[in-house]
Amino acid sequence: MNKIFINLCFAFALVCFSSCSTDDSIDSNDSSITGVWKLTAWHVEEGFDINNDGTISTNLLNEIDCSRNETLFFDNKGVVSLNTTFNPDLDISVLDNSTSEYSFNVSCDEGIISLATSYTVNDSIIIIGESQAQIEGNQISFVFEDRIKIYNENLTQVITTKDLTLVYIKQ
Repeated sequence: MNKIFINLCFAFALVCFSSCSTDDSIDSNDSSITGVWKLTAWHVEEGFDINNDGTISTNLLNEIDCSRNETLFFDNKGVVSLNTTFNPDLDISVLDNSTSEYSFNVSCDEGIISLATSYTVNDSIIIIGESQAQIEGNQISFVFEDRIKIYNENLTQVITTKDLTLVYIKQ
């Protein structure tokens, strides 16, 4: 079974939080970034109706009924901490290419992932490990290219991918 969202969380953790070095360019007095940021959206272009309520949403958080609580905490010394309990498994397969009908298999895994590493801020870009995020006012957006995989009906071949944008709002 493809564990897209667990893999996403682990990939996010490995890529974003793999660096533990410090950088002299960190502005420890940058109050615009310091504090708690809560995950509010997992945006996917064109969206899906995973919960079969008749409404297609580009925010997968509106479609998946799993317990979720994910936060980033940026301190004023250049350290960011991740705490997440949102770990769903999601398999997406196309049933009919001509009508874009999909099949979804969602399971909610329990568990907590917590990590910490350094970050830097350059203008409106936050750099965490090897990943970059855009900060606009009270919103941080990470774009993960080709993270959502759409499989054939048998889940044996990836037929297309979609970018996933994680959005955090400052609390």
